[in-house]
Amino acid sequence: MYCYRCGAQLTGTEKFCGHCGAPQEEALKSLAGEEPSAPREETAGADARPAGEPEAAAPEPEAQPQAGEEGDFSQPTQETGFSSPGGGEPWSGQPGPEGPGGEQPPAGGKGKKKWIIPVAVGAALVVVIGGFLLYRSISTGRAYQEAVEQGRSALDRGSYAQAADYYEQARDLRGLETQDQLALAEAYLGEDDLLAAAQLLREMKLTEGDEQYALYQKLYGLAVLSGDVDEVDTDNFPVVTLKLDCDQPFPLEVSEVSIQEDGTDCQVQALAKDGDQVEITYLTYDAQNSEEYRQPVLTFVVDGISQQRQGEYYTPYFVPAEVRLVSTDVSEYPLVRAYFRVEDQTTGETVEGLGNNAFRIMERVEGGEYLAREVKAVMPLEGNGGLNIDLVADKSDSITEGDMGKIKTVMTEFVQELDFALGDRAEVLAFDSIVQQMCYYTDDVALLVNGINNMATDGLTAFYDAVYDGVNNATLQGGARCVIAFTDGMDNRSRHTPDELIRYANTQQTPVYIVGVGNSVDESTLRRIADSTGGRYWYIDDLYDLEGIFEQIYDEQMDYYIVEYESDSGADSYATRDLQVTVSGGGYRGQQEMTVTPVRSIKDDGGVGGGHRYEIFKESLSWEEASRRCQEMGGHLATITSQDEMDQIIALAEAQDVKYVWLGGYTSYDDAGNVFGHWVTGEAFNFQAWSPNEPSRQDQDGTEEWYIMLWNIPSLGGWCWNDQRNDPASAVTYMADSMGYVCEFEN
Repeated sequence: MYCYRCGAQLTGTEKFCGHCGAPQEEALKSLAGEEPSAPREETAGADARPAGEPEAAAPEPEAQPQAGEEGDFSQPTQETGFSSPGGGEPWSGQPGPEGPGGEQPPAGGKGKKKWIIPVAVGAALVVVIGGFLLYRSISTGRAYQEAVEQGRSALDRGSYAQAADYYEQARDLRGLETQDQLALAEAYLGEDDLLAAAQLLREMKLTEGDEQYALYQKLYGLAVLSGDVDEVDTDNFPVVTLKLDCDQPFPLEVSEVSIQEDGTDCQVQALAKDGDQVEITYLTYDAQNSEEYRQPVLTFVVDGISQQRQGEYYTPYFVPAEVRLVSTDVSEYPLVRAYFRVEDQTTGETVEGLGNNAFRIMERVEGGEYLAREVKAVMPLEGNGGLNIDLVADKSDSITEGDMGKIKTVMTEFVQELDFALGDRAEVLAFDSIVQQMCYYTDDVALLVNGINNMATDGLTAFYDAVYDGVNNATLQGGARCVIAFTDGMDNRSRHTPDELIRYANTQQTPVYIVGVGNSVDESTLRRIADSTGGRYWYIDDLYDLEGIFEQIYDEQMDYYIVEYESDSGADSYATRDLQVTVSGGGYRGQQEMTVTPVRSIKDDGGVGGGHRYEIFKESLSWEEASRRCQEMGGHLATITSQDEMDQIIALAEAQDVKYVWLGGYTSYDDAGNVFGHWVTGEAFNFQAWSPNEPSRQDQDGTEEWYIMLWNIPSLGGWCWNDQRNDPASAVTYMADSMGYVCEFEN
């Protein structure tokens, strides 16, 4: 039973409530329909009265209604509660021979009216009990609310044990509401009673639709989280990862976690769930020595409740590493994709297996302040991206016919082994007195092989110019890139110098690998170019050795690390920036500072797009200038392999009043001294539309003619092809007003 005043639970035997002191016996009598016992005075007997007071006269009996009259109700007596109908001796209620008390029962309707009083008493009892229950419910609600308020106040003060007591009292009264259950769980967590908190939260079983579900999950995660750090990963020190067991979701944010080591705040970088473990990654302060003892203290704060875990570890020892930035790609700025090579400082071997936490980058844009950049991803190039390779081959007349056969064999086998499915692309340049594009950048191995087979020995050695063009073309492709060049002799034709080549390659962030063949090369200059641009130099006796070197270079390039980090979105993507890069991992550690200016590539403009198309430009340029313009736009000088293509280009030229149109083709001499043409794309040179007696390979003044032009000469029958010098308008000035070029875009 419950106290009628305060609602406290009682055993039923108490005379007074132990909580509020209310008399329970009198309440029970009221519920039974009895008059409460009146207080008694001390008397000498049952008839005692104050001395000198006269005896009271007996009251006159009231007139009783006659049988059958209204109002003939039995009167209650002290002994039985009911008098007899006639007003005589009380009715015992036991039937005699002729009715109760030996007399016949009252005649007429008086026998029915005796049940009215019990019914009235019963109804009154129901009212009393209902009122009592209502009073008890109200009292219980007030007691519950008071306990909850006291619990919340204690929780806010950080008095977790007191808060738990109050909430448990409230639970005993009528059970806790959801928000109060969560508050009790917080109190348990504040006391570090993880078992009680876990049991309470496990019984709640909230679902995602519940308003308090997010808080519930966080509290549950803390309750089942292991009591101390189970494992410490220091492989990428000073980036450290703490691992704790947890078999439930752990949806805490980085902002809800803090870490200190020896009183020093550390920078929390990531919080992740991996299977049945929670991994917290942070950046600590550097170590002065190897194997320093550290004790990280991990603090979680959820809804004002703080939980701590502690771990321990020793700082590792690292082997020195060399860190080198190869190139950058800002085509998706402010995401910067940087390509790094990491090597053992002593052996030069590649450091493998570095992960996301291995690289830390501080960046300063255009003289501003150094700021830590978020590293989004670290991955090896191999399996995650392609390589753009510019193959530069010597085909000067010092190459014998037998050596040219070796060159073609080695280069063909190499391009056939490239991983085009993962994004590898290659270009073939060849040089003699000029630089010729045997096959523009492509992932079509058939075109590459055809371009290689079109090489024929001729002329002098323009090695530096060829490598310069290779650097330019590779840079335009963006991403990971390199130039691989070989020569058998000293340069005797280039416009560019070795120093110009080195500066340009470094500016364009393109390493140059060089192979010297035979005894006629300027080995010291070639080695300087390679070393200064981040490449390597080899000397070989046999051109067949090129195969092994090509494979070695490719493998080294695949060891590049692609590091993606978020830069300053408000800065120019091509702004010069200083980088401080620290690499820790795999037992290695290295640091490097560098200044880099990102370069523009075709990808920076979103690629070419738009499908196959031609575009004509009316402008007086040399062939080399026109070719570079097209490549910078993501295309190449147009090639013509059918009458339909020729008709399309003629229509464009006539619409713009252009009479002299540069095409993407060269002429060369074969081994028998015959002139033949080839396209810059490596396409088959089957369709031809030469003017009479062309190609001549020489102008009237004896100047070499290497480049193909489409022109409209009525005396020669209209539109046809001619081979031309690089800049014909310099010799025939009237051509300048009607010159142009057509760019072809493949996708």
